[in-house]
Amino acid sequence: MALVQAAIPAPWWTPLTYSHDEALPEGLRISVPLGRDRRVAMTLAGDAEEGIDPKRLKPVAGVIDDVPVLPAELWRLIKWFGETWFIGAGLAMKTILPTKFFTDERLPALPKAERTEAKFSADDIYCADLFRRYEYYREIIAGEGASLMLFPEVKLARSFWDSLPKGLREEGGLWPVSAPAQWKMWKSARLGELRFIVGSPGAAFVPLAGLSAIAMDEENQGGWRTQSHPVLHLRSLLGMRATFAGARFVLGGTMPSSKGFLRAEPMCGEEKNDGRVVFVSLKDALASEFEALKDTLPISEPLIRETAAARRAGKWALWLLDRKGYAGELLCEECGKTLRCKRCGSSMRWEESRRSLRCTACGQREPIPERCPNCGGLLLTGVRPGLEALYERVEGALKHRYKNVLLIQNMEDKMPKPEALAEKYPDGALVIGTRRILSLCDELSPAVVGWIDADAEARSQEYDAKARAYAMLWESMWRGGGSQERKIVVQSRRPGREWQDALRRGWRVFWQRELKERREWELPPFMPMIKISTPAGMAEKIVSQLEGTEMEYWLSEENNEEIWVRTKRFGQLKNILKPFFDIRGTRNGFPTVLLYLD
Repeated sequence: MALVQAAIPAPWWTPLTYSHDEALPEGLRISVPLGRDRRVAMTLAGDAEEGIDPKRLKPVAGVIDDVPVLPAELWRLIKWFGETWFIGAGLAMKTILPTKFFTDERLPALPKAERTEAKFSADDIYCADLFRRYEYYREIIAGEGASLMLFPEVKLARSFWDSLPKGLREEGGLWPVSAPAQWKMWKSARLGELRFIVGSPGAAFVPLAGLSAIAMDEENQGGWRTQSHPVLHLRSLLGMRATFAGARFVLGGTMPSSKGFLRAEPMCGEEKNDGRVVFVSLKDALASEFEALKDTLPISEPLIRETAAARRAGKWALWLLDRKGYAGELLCEECGKTLRCKRCGSSMRWEESRRSLRCTACGQREPIPERCPNCGGLLLTGVRPGLEALYERVEGALKHRYKNVLLIQNMEDKMPKPEALAEKYPDGALVIGTRRILSLCDELSPAVVGWIDADAEARSQEYDAKARAYAMLWESMWRGGGSQERKIVVQSRRPGREWQDALRRGWRVFWQRELKERREWELPPFMPMIKISTPAGMAEKIVSQLEGTEMEYWLSEENNEEIWVRTKRFGQLKNILKPFFDIRGTRNGFPTVLLYLD
């Protein structure tokens, strides 16, 4: 009788121990009992706890695989991911592997890997010329073995795929959208039936046999950041995957991330502002007031002038404000408190279109109360006007000049297809929306992009707020066809100063300034930062364990159940957190650990 340790795709770190009539190697899928159910788990190497009597353990219900089913590089990545991101092997497996993997469907043995002396290498290509980057990626596919060509959006992956010669497309695959088709391609790639795959972030962990190259285009875009736990930028995992596989790792885009900038001197020089960016002071803009809103929205004469010129020429214009709804918050004028979500305590956005409030964190929807739930006051006022307020003003007062005025918020609806918009509005339109409408630049080639409140993008308390804001404005300058003639109107309280000054000088200047500041303050990428969000009452216990260590930590000002830690001592922090991720604490809930590296 042998002991078998297994990891189940779940949030605890505890490996479970079962009995079996013989020892099992690491990396097999097995069916195991868990409570009243059966789950599919992966066998782990390592010794079980001492003193365990195999006769008292539940037996393995079934062995699904005869041999390990994942390439060695992918299995190493899963274990590294679980250790480094404080999530355990179980949640790492759940993040990286498809849902269908955790079934009893048998998989054929992996093809025998050829011995290779290939070593990890890295290079990059940063330039605004998309077709130049495409050419470079095509050379990688033609010259390397098995390759992953990855893009932050499905439409960008499709665009690159369509640029490939027909004969080359026959050797690879475009990562599909539907789950059944993805599972089919996942299995096909695993057996070496495809030489390369082109896809969006969902294709990042396809087990491509003999992987020799990974390319990430627009690696600085937000599309590479996961939206649910575990939150991460896929660049970190893909870089480590290339390391484990001994593969070539290529980063590309219109501008690099902080890590991309630090890693190596870019192959291509950056483009600089050639007078296309128009900076406008909000002091000189018309402050539009709105019913039941405390604040105003600025609409400047240069923004109106450039938009009018574009519309007279039958071209498209985009106005961006990254704030959905009618107002960002609803405030009680009597007690000064904003209305909070009853479920999670986060701020609520006022959505006039639905006459309701919606939580910005969990999505909970609630009716607008007649009185303040904190003090019973009757004076409820909207704060920070959003897209619905902006659309109300533009559609009502300026439609006679702009004709077609569209609002795109994407709260539940999918992004409209550019082809459908072009067909419906052959003479163009003014589109008002969040940063997501920048994807329309690829097909619609807007003549003007206006940032209603550029400062709002950089006002976040996150340490990388300026970098995210700069990247978005830089993207609006260069994305899609016709960008050389596009005007960018930036409305700001400090127009053309501080981080905006680098829009004139280029991203090299921006990163030199930004990274100098981060180094002085010991911020990522120079010092990792970790945010620990805990169930009620757990933060105090974790803080007591952090006391006396050399790790710097503090409680969040917004939430006393959130702990920030600044440290490189991952091993020490893991030992502190380990008891709080024991399976026996399932009823109490587990902390959520977010790791910030760049």
